[in-house]
Amino acid sequence: MSRRYDTVIFDLDGTLLNTLEDLADGVNAALKHFGRPERTLDEVRQFVGNGVLNLMDRAVPEGKEAKDFQAIYEWFKAYYAAHSEVKTRAYDGIPELLKQLQAEHFKMAIVSNKNQPTVEALCEEEFQGLISVAVGDGEGRARKPAPD
Repeated sequence: MSRRYDTVIFDLDGTLLNTLEDLADGVNAALKHFGRPERTLDEVRQFVGNGVLNLMDRAVPEGKEAKDFQAIYEWFKAYYAAHSEVKTRAYDGIPELLKQLQAEHFKMAIVSNKNQPTVEALCEEEFQGLISVAVGDGEGRARKPAPD
């Protein structure tokens, strides 16, 4: 039986991995460090989407207008890079799905708005060679959902 497609491209956050708790912990560590009120898990869930710059814009009460927003944002990125794998796990059934797709000779990739080093680290940690291409946010690269 011939297949119509031979490649599967996945998003990462909320699709393959449950990253919400690590994101919330990072947001709250940054907010606390800069004397801002912390956010609930449900608030952070509503803030995610379209990358960490937008996440922090939504999480900081004054948003990007805060005089120290850039410092908060940079602090969050450094903290999250060091703590992105504490609570993050693949959703139930995802490793088995990826192994099945690999057994059926599908090519698989991840495209994420997370930064490239974090995407690579999470991909290696959680999927151990099952995904051959992992693309994250980086300089000179259009962000998802850009067609390129």
